[in-house]
Amino acid sequence: MGRYVVAGRDIRAGEVIIEEPAIAVGPCTGCGLICLGCYRELDDASLFKCRGCKWPMCSGSCPGQGKYTGHSTYECDTLKNVPPDYTNLEDLKDSYQALMPLRCLLLKKADPEKWTALSAMESHNEMRRARGDIWPMNDKNVVQRINKWGLDYAAEEIHTVCGILEVNAFEVGGSGANARALYDRAYLLAHDCTPSTTHTDAERVPGRPLTIRASIPHKAGDLISLCYAYTLQGTLKRREHIKHSKFFECACRRCADPTELGTYASAFRCPRCGGRVLSTAPLDPGAPWSCRDNGCQYTMPAAAVQLLLRKLTDEFELIDANDVPGFESFLHKYRNVIHNTHYLSLSAKHSLSQLYGKVANYMIHQMPDLELNRKIEICRDLMKVFDVIEPGYSRLRGVTLYELHAPLMILTTRDFEKKAISKESLRNRLKEIVKYLTESALILGFEPPQSSEGLMASAAREALKKIKTWEQIIGKIS
Repeated sequence: MGRYVVAGRDIRAGEVIIEEPAIAVGPCTGCGLICLGCYRELDDASLFKCRGCKWPMCSGSCPGQGKYTGHSTYECDTLKNVPPDYTNLEDLKDSYQALMPLRCLLLKKADPEKWTALSAMESHNEMRRARGDIWPMNDKNVVQRINKWGLDYAAEEIHTVCGILEVNAFEVGGSGANARALYDRAYLLAHDCTPSTTHTDAERVPGRPLTIRASIPHKAGDLISLCYAYTLQGTLKRREHIKHSKFFECACRRCADPTELGTYASAFRCPRCGGRVLSTAPLDPGAPWSCRDNGCQYTMPAAAVQLLLRKLTDEFELIDANDVPGFESFLHKYRNVIHNTHYLSLSAKHSLSQLYGKVANYMIHQMPDLELNRKIEICRDLMKVFDVIEPGYSRLRGVTLYELHAPLMILTTRDFEKKAISKESLRNRLKEIVKYLTESALILGFEPPQSSEGLMASAAREALKKIKTWEQIIGKIS
């Protein structure tokens, strides 16, 4: 397995295991013009220029000025000799691809201790060199750019840093999609350049330590692990992503199990008997798939599975992100093709769980009981799977628990107003809602306060306070 981490003692769920400052922080590939100090998105028409190097900044009082997590003095001194060309903004944006590698390279003289730690990380140069995509792209966008700037770094050294970043970097941002810092190599940070207009200066500068927190309890000696891929993907996609980006073949329990720990997240419906079609050897992408339910012997060659997945994925990705009928139509159309916990089905349900109650024509207080019950059904379906593949204090569970409480609360209130619910049933329903809100507030309370999850945690705490007023009517709930 190479290097790994084990628990030296019993660890509680939610407990901090490690806190470490990032070795280097910088803009990610593909971002627009951003402030080099705080990563705020900038307006092309009114750019402030650093007084030292003339590179883009948000203002003369940027909180990231002079900090290693932002625009350091040693970076500024280096870039003084490389003034940006503001007559060619596209080229200036392209040059940002070289900034994070440059910040790592500058550590060689500016902070030898960090450079030593960075140099010990895996770069996979030989594997990357053998591929026809990564190496030439880095050569064009980073190596040639840094050489053009007249900086004294060997091409191999620059490629090595690029490889370390590709394998070890952790991207964070305002979208919250993967902002949870549960990462066991939390040393390199690439900021995603999302506008931070609602954040304070302290929140905008990524100077806080990266935190590794236990999502489940660990006994002394237990392996401490993390997920390298998006959990709402099937084995074929997850292993393909990991091999492409992390350069190893995953053989974890989920990947090795045709049922994916009983979630059937890759299962197709058998056209012959309606059973589950699963891979006969999940660690072999070329293995055939078959149905063994009810003695069925139906089989599908691997090529047919890949073709079907590509067709379904292409169609799924055409659905607008806010299109409730579109996701529902996809689920209905392919109900006899993919299992109801297939990862594409789960992805559609995950979108619906957050769209119901929040988009036009589906605002939570305006939704009829039928749609509220549909949201409840979707959230419960997701929770059954998340309890297996995202156990404990996971962000997906925290968000889904919050989404689940809302329709339950609306339906309970409506039944109470119609006098269609007994006091005992009311108490039981409120107990259930309190349970969901309490766990959601706890999980999401680990997130940054101004992130979407942090705000959701605050809303959950407020909802819990309001539920306490029901005790005046029905007595103590808990």
